Amino acid sequence: MQIAIKMKAAKWLLVSVEAAILVVLVGWVGRTYLADRLASRPTTYNLERAVKLDPSSADYHMQLGGLYEYSPVEVQLEKAETHFRRATHLDPYDPQTWLDLAAAMQFQGRLGEAEACLQNVHLLAPNIPAYQWPIANFYLLQGNTDEAFRHFKLVLAGTRQYDTNVFSLAWKATDDAGKILQELVPDQAGTEFTYLNFLLSHHRLDAAPPVWRRILAGRDWFPADAASPYIDNLIAAHQPQEAYQAWTDLQKKGLIRFSSTPSETNLISNGDFEDEMLNFGFAWRIVPVEGVYAGLDTSTYHSPSHALLVQFSGKENLGYAHVYQYVKASPGQSYRLRAFMKTEGITTDSGPRLQVHDPYSFAALDKATEDLTGSSDGWVPLLLDFAAGPKTELIVVRLVRLPSKKFDNLISGKVWLDDVQLTPLRK
Repeated sequence: MQIAIKMKAAKWLLVSVEAAILVVLVGWVGRTYLADRLASRPTTYNLERAVKLDPSSADYHMQLGGLYEYSPVEVQLEKAETHFRRATHLDPYDPQTWLDLAAAMQFQGRLGEAEACLQNVHLLAPNIPAYQWPIANFYLLQGNTDEAFRHFKLVLAGTRQYDTNVFSLAWKATDDAGKILQELVPDQAGTEFTYLNFLLSHHRLDAAPPVWRRILAGRDWFPADAASPYIDNLIAAHQPQEAYQAWTDLQKKGLIRFSSTPSETNLISNGDFEDEMLNFGFAWRIVPVEGVYAGLDTSTYHSPSHALLVQFSGKENLGYAHVYQYVKASPGQSYRLRAFMKTEGITTDSGPRLQVHDPYSFAALDKATEDLTGSSDGWVPLLLDFAAGPKTELIVVRLVRLPSKKFDNLISGKVWLDDVQLTPLRK
């Protein structure tokens, strides 16, 4: 009987404890739910209440600190600091809490304390660009370029999102191209090319060659046409030798291969059109133009198994000069241009022909073969001997059609080009 009474008492005690725990849990869940509902409408009043209901939430303290720090009515930095500090105690492993506290310190001019907070951010997120970005900007504002570059480099290594902004800030901070390349730009081909193109777009071609050399020396693979802007900028800057060297660099690295490479007997790249059209550098280029198709043809050719086909639609009196190749030349050197051309139904009195000229001075060199019209009887050999100008270092070999001056001037029909050769002649 005594045992039954004791068991009954224990049972009631257990039920009472469970009921108390349930009441506490219900109360906690209710407070947490209400706090969450208040925080979903983030006003100062609501967040203050949310903090009281759930003082263990670092997120509520961070939100409230942000409202005090950036209030459009009245900035209260001391209150902001209080809540940010509380957030760092509640969640010391969240870099955002330290970053927000650092901002509050910085706004109050307490730069040493702000830097200490940012060091915690770096320790917690050493490779996350979104956190390294504000750290780098902090040091840049303090004039500590070395430390800023160290963190900017981590930003660049982790994302491409900030590339242009980082490069712009770096050049504003220092005009030292060597320092920027060595201390800021990570050893990644993608970022290095972004930086190279940044230099080109900001007319800093003089700073580009060391970047190019570092890209070549690196282990990262990159597509050959990534070098196209660099080569084109060198050509535009009247530096054809440097442009051709960059092209040669691509070949040495194995990024460009032709079945028949340029040699002393033929300076033309892919003159037989057996390889793909690279469309940049010192290979054939085709500029798209409305009313004209230009590309490789496998049905008609002079030597197996491809030729270049250009087809005119007959809708315009077109001045066409959109298939061409740059060729490295020697000043005063004599050359012989050979090629084979075939036409089918070329209308008007002005047909396609081959032209060679100095891209920097037509007065120095501008020669062309006879044009072809109508339908040719098979493949027609073209031959043109010419001499480069005394300063000519670059030649353009181009397929052209001059506009007709007659009334019936809309050109249609097809022209094929194959086996183009450019050979230096002995003096």
